[in-house]
Amino acid sequence: MPELRNARTAPAGVTILMTNWNHEYLLPRSVGSALRTVRDLRKHGVPAEVLVVDDASRDGSLTLLRQYEALYFEDGLRVLALPKNGGYVGIARNLGMPHAHYRHTVFFDSDDELIPENMIYFYRSMVQTGAALVYGSMIGVGDDADSYTLISNESYQPRILQQNYIGALVLTDRMQLTDLGGYSENPDMFAREDWELHLHLAANGRRVVFVPLVMGIYYDVPNSMTKDADKSAIHQKQHAFIRRSFNQLGIRQRQLLNTRHLRYHPDIGYL
Repeated sequence: MPELRNARTAPAGVTILMTNWNHEYLLPRSVGSALRTVRDLRKHGVPAEVLVVDDASRDGSLTLLRQYEALYFEDGLRVLALPKNGGYVGIARNLGMPHAHYRHTVFFDSDDELIPENMIYFYRSMVQTGAALVYGSMIGVGDDADSYTLISNESYQPRILQQNYIGALVLTDRMQLTDLGGYSENPDMFAREDWELHLHLAANGRRVVFVPLVMGIYYDVPNSMTKDADKSAIHQKQHAFIRRSFNQLGIRQRQLLNTRHLRYHPDIGYL
């Protein structure tokens, strides 16, 4: 598997891998936060880059991204334009991973915004714990821009089998991810690839670690894939798939997993 060989030989550092599909008007905010994060990581001696995977957008996204690439290439921005839309964000992420220069990869979408000064703490937590995935809290902004919530702010617990509460914005060890096959490309998990990944990593004995800091901001965008996936028939089908895959015998929540309740801060240790 060339992706796994690439991950094993990749140098230490962070690739911020952002996926985009028809979010032209959100790109200035998301790309800007990614570039600021790269600058902050480099300030702390951590090599970093931004890789934007455009999933065959039909609006003006690619034109804008190419302009950004020309302006900020020396600052570490590259664009991978997929010729055909894969239909699922997990496919776009999997296609982008072999093009990442560094072993550790931040996954986020164009409707997210990173908190640049906090990423160094997530990176240090990953290196110190050997985790496959670390994540933190996110500030959710409602589509009216007047309501705010704190989401993705709990450690990995058995109740994740019933509902995913960990956001898609995460920092991962790409070697461990590709070793287990990356994101699911099963159409049954449309817009829920991140939920399947969290369960998949935990079931295989990998560590999923919560860092009690804000990692980013999630903007609730009208007509998002997640909202489409919340429609009752799709929602029920996805829960059935999760049960069959990870809790068919109904005993998973009673097992001692390597990743249960792991809370960590690099300046303190496990909490």
